[in-house]
Amino acid sequence: MESKLARIVKTFTFRLALVYVGLFSLSVILLFVFIYTFEMNQLKTQVSDAIKMQYNYLIDEYKQSGTAGVEARIKELIADDDEGNEIYLMVNQKYEKLAGNINAWPTEAVKEVPFEKEGSWVHFRMEGRNLPLGNVNQDLTVRAITIPLSKWRFLLVGQSLQASQRVQQTIIQTFWGSLMMTLVMAFIGAIIMSRGFSRRINIINRSAHTIMHGNLSVRIPFNKDGDEFDELSSNLNLMLDRIEMLLGSLSQFANNIAHDLRSPLNRIINRLDAGLRTIEKDNPAHKLLDKNIREMRDLINTFNSILNISELEANTEFHTFETCDLQAIIGNLVEFYEPYAAEKNVALASDIAAPVDVYGEKNLLTQALANLIDNALKFTPEGGHIVISCERAEGSLDMIIADSGPGIPQEYRNKVFEKFFRLEQSRNTKGNGLGLSLAAAIARIHNATITLEDNHPGLRVRLSFPQSAGTS
Repeated sequence: MESKLARIVKTFTFRLALVYVGLFSLSVILLFVFIYTFEMNQLKTQVSDAIKMQYNYLIDEYKQSGTAGVEARIKELIADDDEGNEIYLMVNQKYEKLAGNINAWPTEAVKEVPFEKEGSWVHFRMEGRNLPLGNVNQDLTVRAITIPLSKWRFLLVGQSLQASQRVQQTIIQTFWGSLMMTLVMAFIGAIIMSRGFSRRINIINRSAHTIMHGNLSVRIPFNKDGDEFDELSSNLNLMLDRIEMLLGSLSQFANNIAHDLRSPLNRIINRLDAGLRTIEKDNPAHKLLDKNIREMRDLINTFNSILNISELEANTEFHTFETCDLQAIIGNLVEFYEPYAAEKNVALASDIAAPVDVYGEKNLLTQALANLIDNALKFTPEGGHIVISCERAEGSLDMIIADSGPGIPQEYRNKVFEKFFRLEQSRNTKGNGLGLSLAAAIARIHNATITLEDNHPGLRVRLSFPQSAGTS
């Protein structure tokens, strides 16, 4: 069975919430990209300003005290650098170290942009063993200025990007943590919001399901002066009031006609029947009166069917439901229809060998199955066959009436359940077009469905009951 979470994930509300989650996540990503870019540029500017300040300090010293003064000042700066981020190196024309806290001139330094007349901004990586303060456990990137002090002296002033890298790593970790937290919270919010919407939609769906099964008095609960769902529920209830009134008027109109016509027809039949008994059978008037009586009785049966369908559609709650054995019902119906089938030379048989229990109203189930069998006998040609069987599938219990008649074209299979619809447009075949309508109404009361399938040749009528209604 599908879980509640799986149903929530499939809802349109949840998908819409995920769209907002995606847009919000994109906003978070763009915000962090902006913060990251801005912060990195700021750090780069701070590092560059610090390097320039160190460089200017050494240049001033060089102008005042020459190379010896620069060497002394470098030693002082190295001693004052507690964190070991500052990089100094002065070499001779052979790039031999004269002063500084790194051992060799970086030969693989990558030039960035020129600095002053003959200098350059560069960056390079240093192995741990070459780092100041003996920090041998990591390699660092260094940004520096390289510039000749004279033809015999070259100066490198820089800073390691260790602090910048720590800030960069912190920003990236914060970004991923924030993004994951945003996604989790947004996903939880989407589920909560979807559950709220689904709960309101389910209220409407449950009411609609009850109404579809014939209880037109049900209304959708709502709070006055509420949100848009309450407004929708209120409008739907007003629509249902109007529909119930119109259907009630139409049903009452049909019932009144049926009742008003049935009584005079019964009186006419009684008078004709009394007159028929006074006429000899070989008299032509006897045959005429007998034919009129049969047709009037068919007309009364039609009215009775109309009244039955109206009652079934108006009243869906029956308190006489009980466990009914369909095998026994089918057995009785086969026995009842066997003479008629034999008269038509049609083989009528049941393949149901074991009891088949469903919960329902026995008389209604008998009437529905009788209508389906009668319909099959009516259209099965001489020499044909009708087989009644039972199939148990996952979630349903199916009664199948399969015949070898002409079948029903695909485009008419839904229309044959409409009242008075006749596939035979000439209407020469006996019947009123209400048998399948009555069977469908009885099926709806039992939460069952009727489907029509090909039997190759013929028609298979499948009456499917929910598994909960049948035996396992």
